[in-house]
Amino acid sequence: MFTSEKGLVEEWLSEFKTLPETSLPNYATNLKDKSSLVSSLYKVIQEPQSELLEPVCHQLFEFYRSGEEQLLRFTLQFLPELIWCYLSVSTSRNVHSSGCIEALLLGVYNLVCI
Repeated sequence: MFTSEKGLVEEWLSEFKTLPETSLPNYATNLKDKSSLVSSLYKVIQEPQSELLEPVCHQLFEFYRSGEEQLLRFTLQFLPELIWCYLSVSTSRNVHSSGCIEALLLGVYNLVCI
């Protein structure tokens, strides 16, 4: 992952934490237009040893449970890749690096089934 992509993901991680709840719908609407961010997030997900994987998974779960439809959809676009990465890491017997992905997938599943 390039430094610029890492910086983009780090900015995205910190941006949401400081966002007032009243700005959530506008933020969610603008998020779908950030194709370079989406590409960078896919790269983070595909690197199980990335130090950004855990905070990215946490933030995607926060998006999913926020109740904001656009944020939920933003998270859902990554589920196929997250499932593939989880299964790939699980078969390599390196389960320690998949804990955050597993937590995200279980969290989404539990929210859907409730």
